[in-house]
Amino acid sequence: MINKKKGFTAIELLISLAILSLSLSSIYGLYMSFIRMHTSEGVKIKVQQNVRSSLDMMVRDIRMAGLDPELTHEFGIRAPLDAQRIQFSADRDMDGEMDVPNEADGLQESDLERMAYEYNGTNAVEMVLYKDNWVDEEMRAVLVENVSDLTFIYLGADGATTANVEDIRSVEINMTIQKPAGRGDQISRTLIKRVQCRNLDFN
Repeated sequence: MINKKKGFTAIELLISLAILSLSLSSIYGLYMSFIRMHTSEGVKIKVQQNVRSSLDMMVRDIRMAGLDPELTHEFGIRAPLDAQRIQFSADRDMDGEMDVPNEADGLQESDLERMAYEYNGTNAVEMVLYKDNWVDEEMRAVLVENVSDLTFIYLGADGATTANVEDIRSVEINMTIQKPAGRGDQISRTLIKRVQCRNLDFN
């Protein structure tokens, strides 16, 4: 009895392998595209969270600028005004005195009475606590990294920009964070917040 069953010819095998390799290439391309998109979205979320959390801290502190329950007229935003640094003071413990910070015993409210936020020029925003001469520093710490730009805009009661410290009633903060997202991609996020410095109305 003769068996007439045939196997694959070499040509059929090569065609099958070619089709299989094309299919696998397409699947791999889709998979890598999904991975890149997933990585990019993850970076976007982290960047957004970093910008928001750091801005919230800055807003909370700058809003306190000028707090002066004893009406000493020594607290407020400090001149000269700088587009990439803001120096300010507030009587946080309400004792009528501008206290000298002491980092050694842990940060207290009184340690935050003379402070600044500034862009250090090397992709980071730093928080600075000053001693009594506004020159010597008690502490300098990085608040957020991967910052490509930070700008402070000082506004008067009418909402127009002002160069006069006594006229400032609000501060607009513009911060941009840029972070690599794989394969040479960059994720960039900019947030703008306007801080109403209510305590400055009483100075």
